[in-house]
Amino acid sequence: MFNKALFKQSCKANGIMWAIITFATCFMLACVMIISGNGNLTKLTGSMSNSIIESTVETTMESRGLNYYIITVDALNKYDSYYKESNNQMNALMQLNNYISGVIENAGLEEGSQGALEIQGVIMTVLNPQLLGVNFDEFYTNLGETPPTYDVESLGTTFGTEERTLYVQDYAQKNVSIFLAGNMSTDETAESIINGTEETGGLSNYGITLEDYKTMFTYDRVNDVTGEVEKVSKFTGESGYQYIKNISNTAILTFQARLDYEMQGKDPSEKDAVVQSILGDLTATFLDTLPEEIALSLREIGELDIYSMIVGTIFYNIAGLLLPMIYMIMCSNNLIAGQVDRGSMAYVLSTSVKRRQVVFTQAMYLIGSLFAMFLCTTLTSVVCLACLGSADISLTYGSLLLLNLGAFVAMFAMSGISFLASCWFNRTKYSLGIGGGINIFFLVATILGLFGSKAMPTVVRLDSLNFFNYVSIISLFDVNSILSGNLMFIWKLAILLGIGIICYIIGAFKFQKKDLPL
Repeated sequence: MFNKALFKQSCKANGIMWAIITFATCFMLACVMIISGNGNLTKLTGSMSNSIIESTVETTMESRGLNYYIITVDALNKYDSYYKESNNQMNALMQLNNYISGVIENAGLEEGSQGALEIQGVIMTVLNPQLLGVNFDEFYTNLGETPPTYDVESLGTTFGTEERTLYVQDYAQKNVSIFLAGNMSTDETAESIINGTEETGGLSNYGITLEDYKTMFTYDRVNDVTGEVEKVSKFTGESGYQYIKNISNTAILTFQARLDYEMQGKDPSEKDAVVQSILGDLTATFLDTLPEEIALSLREIGELDIYSMIVGTIFYNIAGLLLPMIYMIMCSNNLIAGQVDRGSMAYVLSTSVKRRQVVFTQAMYLIGSLFAMFLCTTLTSVVCLACLGSADISLTYGSLLLLNLGAFVAMFAMSGISFLASCWFNRTKYSLGIGGGINIFFLVATILGLFGSKAMPTVVRLDSLNFFNYVSIISLFDVNSILSGNLMFIWKLAILLGIGIICYIIGAFKFQKKDLPL
C-alpha cells in the first residue's frame, strides 16, 4: 500500500513550499502571542472589569447601610413607644424582640438565617441595651469608637416631637454606619464576598482572590506620620473601616434629605413608595444607570478575555488556517490531478506501482505534512506561552494543545475535500477551482460569521452574520468550547474527522476506478 520512493518524490516536490509556509505560520503565531501578551489588552479589560466590580461592591455596601438604617429607625421608634408605655427597659426590650421577629417574618426570612441575624444584630448593636450585662461596648471599643448610650430619659418631654425624630435619625445614622463598617471590613466578610454562595457565586468567579480584594481596590490617604499620600485598601482593615463608614454616612444623609424633601405635602401613606423610589436611585450601580444594551456591552467587554480571543478565535480559527490552507490546496492538486494533467502520472503507473499505492502514499504524505506543520505550531505556541509567563493570561497549556489539535482536525477535513477533488478531476483548473474554491468559501464564511458569533461583544456583533457559521465546516472547530473548558468540541471534531476520512476514501476509490488520459 505504501511506496517509499513515491513518498520521497512528493517530499522533494513539495518540501520547499511546506518549509516556507510552516515557518511563516509559526512566525506569525509567535508575533501574535508575544505582542498581544506583552501589550495592554489584558490590562485594559481587567481594569474595566475591576471598575465595574468596585462600583458594584460599593453600591452593595451603601444599599446594606440604607436598609439597616430604615429598619433601625423604625425599631428605635417602636422601642420609644414601648418604653414610654411601661417605663421599663426589660419590658420594652421584650416587646422590641417580638417586633423584630415580625420584621424578619414579613421579610420572608427564617429565624437563625444569615439575613435574620443581620437584622437582629444591627438593631441590638445600635440600641446597645445596658441591661443584665447585655451590651455591645466591646464592639465599639475594638473599633476605636465611644460606645453609644441611647437616650430614654428625655422621652417624657420629647416623645413624638421633631426633636426626637431628628435625634433618632442622627443616632441611627452614626451607629448603623459603624456597625456596617465594623462587619464589612473584616477578613471573614471579605472571604465571604470572594467565595459567595452556591447560588450566586462571588468575586472568585471573576478571577479575584482575597489578596486582590485587599490590594486592587484602593484610595489615596495622607499618612498621619509621614504626611505622604499612600494607597490604602477600600474595603478591608482600618482604612476599609473608615472608607465604608464614610460612604454609608453619605448615603444615609442623602437618603434622609431626599425623603424629607419629597414627603413635603404628601400623605404618610405614600412614604413606602417614595422610600423605594429613592432607594432605587441611590443603590443603582454604574451599569444600572446606562441603557440596557450599553450596560450589557460594557459588562461583556469587562469580562472578555481578549488574549484568548485573539489567539484562539482570530488566529487558530481564521488567520492560522489561511497559510496552511494555501499549502494544502496546492499540495493536494500537485499530488494527483497535477501529475495527471502534466502526464507524469503515466510514468509512475507504467512501473510496478499500483493505483492504490499511489493514492494511499499521496494521502499519507498530505496528512503527514499537515500533521508535521501543526506539530511545529504546537511547539511554537507552547514556547511562546512559557516565555510570557504572565499571571494575567488565562490561556492554559491544555487549552493551547487542544487548539492546535482542533486546527489540525479542521485542516484534515478540508484537505480531504481538496484531495477528493484532485482524485476526481483530471485537470488542474477543475481540481483547484472546486476543491480550493470550496475550502476558501469556508474560510471567508468563517470570517463573516465571526462578527455574528457570541465570541464578539454585543456592541460590535451583527447577529444576521451568524448565518455564515452554519455554512462553514470550520465552525465545527469550536474554539469557545475549548477555551471555556466544556466538552462540546469533542463531537464536533469527531464530525470533522469523519468528513476528512470519508472524502479520502471516496477520492481513493474514484482514482482507482476512473479512466486516466494516459
